[in-house]
Amino acid sequence: MTGLAIAREAMNWLGTPHVDNSMAKGHGVDCAHLMLGVLIDTNLIGEEDMQIEHYSNEWHLHRSEDKFLKYMDRVGYEVDIDDLQVGDFILFQYGRCISHGAIYIGDNMVVHAYVDMGVIVSNLNDVIFYDSKGNSRIRKVYRYKEQA
Repeated sequence: MTGLAIAREAMNWLGTPHVDNSMAKGHGVDCAHLMLGVLIDTNLIGEEDMQIEHYSNEWHLHRSEDKFLKYMDRVGYEVDIDDLQVGDFILFQYGRCISHGAIYIGDNMVVHAYVDMGVIVSNLNDVIFYDSKGNSRIRKVYRYKEQA
């Protein structure tokens, strides 16, 4: 039921412009803040529970630290891609590290904030989720864990 609530709320963010380091539904959001905003809007976490530190939108081109993972480990647990369920968070590698995230809404579709396009729905078979050699950019899948 929690996964369905996450997926439904993600759909409410559609059309929000992509703005780095922002989290304002309808006004601007990036992929990391989209996932955080969805958790806040579904009342799964509070705004005070997590703040994402400011980061360069080119972090993944110059650094290897997977900043995404420290946030995902706080709100979820890793699952196998073969166990993908509605509401799961899918993490992709662009550049040197994991640098993009999306919310799985079922039927091989995800909601994500994409540069120059804003919050959109994409098929996981879309070319943007593959590298130039045809390899999937998916690196990890996380599922929300109930907070104690």
